[in-house]
Amino acid sequence: MTDFSTQKDILSNLEQNLAIYKESIREIALEILQSGVSRYPIFLACREPIAVGKLIIDKEDLALEWSVYASTLEEFVRRKLVLEEKLNDFRKAWKDPKSFFCIFALLDQTAGFIYVPYD
Repeated sequence: MTDFSTQKDILSNLEQNLAIYKESIREIALEILQSGVSRYPIFLACREPIAVGKLIIDKEDLALEWSVYASTLEEFVRRKLVLEEKLNDFRKAWKDPKSFFCIFALLDQTAGFIYVPYD
């Protein structure tokens, strides 16, 4: 595993990994949308295994730093990662999932939502 000196280094590395994963993430987001599973696909990026969502990109397979899991807003609410009282705020901040993918990035001791454009 790479040794990162700052959170900025971590985000830069995540950005590089996401550039590689973008098309795969787009395909899965469209599947989630078109199948009616959710209007809010969320992807989790992490360096350690987690028990949220479904693993779609295993960092070990690609010798990279970040794995990606597919999830939905509904699962985030069920698991209380997004509180029901914050649901309207979340939806207001939501970006078009056909143009952007929503990443919940787990960065060591912090986590947050990031919207990344496909193009």
